[in-house]
Amino acid sequence: MREMPHFAFVSRIPRLRMAIWSTRLIRVTTASVLAGILIGVVGGSFRWCLEQAEVWRDRLVLWSHGNPYIGWIVPVAAALVAVALARLLVLKIAPSASGSGIHRVEAVMAGEIEPGTNLVLPVKYIGGILALGSGMALGREGPTVQMGATIGHMVAPLLVQGKDDQNVVLAAGAGAGLAVAFNAPIGGSMFVFEELTSSFTPWLLVATLSAATFAVTVMRWMIGNKYVFFVLPGTAPVGFTNWYFLALGGVLGAVGAAYNLLTLRLLDLTERLAKYPALARAAAIGAVVGLIAFFAPAMVGGGDTLTQSIFSGQVPLLGVLAVFMVRFFLGPWSYAAETPGGMFAPLLLVGTAFGSTFGAIVQHINPAQSPTNVEFAIVGMVALFAASVRAPLTGIVLAIEMTGRGDLTLSMLAAALGAMLVAMLLKSPPIYESLRQRMLEREKGPPISEDSVRLQS
Repeated sequence: MREMPHFAFVSRIPRLRMAIWSTRLIRVTTASVLAGILIGVVGGSFRWCLEQAEVWRDRLVLWSHGNPYIGWIVPVAAALVAVALARLLVLKIAPSASGSGIHRVEAVMAGEIEPGTNLVLPVKYIGGILALGSGMALGREGPTVQMGATIGHMVAPLLVQGKDDQNVVLAAGAGAGLAVAFNAPIGGSMFVFEELTSSFTPWLLVATLSAATFAVTVMRWMIGNKYVFFVLPGTAPVGFTNWYFLALGGVLGAVGAAYNLLTLRLLDLTERLAKYPALARAAAIGAVVGLIAFFAPAMVGGGDTLTQSIFSGQVPLLGVLAVFMVRFFLGPWSYAAETPGGMFAPLLLVGTAFGSTFGAIVQHINPAQSPTNVEFAIVGMVALFAASVRAPLTGIVLAIEMTGRGDLTLSMLAAALGAMLVAMLLKSPPIYESLRQRMLEREKGPPISEDSVRLQS
């Protein structure tokens, strides 16, 4: 056989390069890496801004205590204005940026709605800083997930062909957003498979890992690499002690069902008050949060500082019980304002407080063979997450990556099992499924009656 002339081979090199570049895998991976880098920058700076906002909020509250009779007006007014501005941005610029945004991303992935406009990105960023910085009991992960999905939606058409592959990049960006929020690349990836898409394909795997890897790398370069919570290492509970965690999960299954129901009922309540302007309703919610911030500044905000205090044993039992009771209502109350803000972090704090309280009771009954309060607290956050969100594997991985306590895996599984069983027996749907259905019903509007059709014809 005659050999190919050298010049003929060389002439095919450009076409060979074009063929390699045009392959689906290279395009999807490149788009996911680029989306990951961008959400790493956006999410890292977002977290830094929230940290600074918390510092300034604490300083403002401390300064206001210098005026005992009228000082409370300052944090109330500050929270009122900040929450009203956050709500105004949503109403006027990007209505799809309200709330967590995770349920909206899920609806996009299910083909139920189209992705929001690119204006979601600045509204979620600025509105999130205003709402969370004012002390609202909301999480940073909701904004970062929706911002990540928006960045994926912006980047994908530049490099990826086909609607399905573009949605893969969008989902990868959303997972990278969660990974950045909690410094949890595996947890963010698991969130995509278990909660966001309920699927596990090679394309989705490659895209998600690419986005999460580069997003967390950039975020760590910007603000450092450390666990979200510092927890001393320990040894895994053995033997029958895991029955305690199964029982804890069962109780938290009922708590999670109640938490979801309260969230939906408060959203319905604010909707029934439609005769008052949306800004006024949001401002009133912010004013209550500002008042709580004056009297108990540790009770407001995302909750990381308070969760760390519980893990460190700095909060007495009655204080932990008070944290559970206040935050159980404050989270849904804050979410009812419909400003940008997530639900994960508030859920983790409520689960931590209940788990620690449950652990104290178990230790009183059986002090010799009981796990520590810290172990009950960590497992409690997983159980409530499983009951409310119905994504137990994501909750377990997030807890391990945030605390470093991988030795509690079996205990977390037992608690998540108990929580899932009870929540399902109570017929409590996952919170994001409920929020998604609620959103779809309101966006589609009420059904048109036959009488209306006849009148129009």
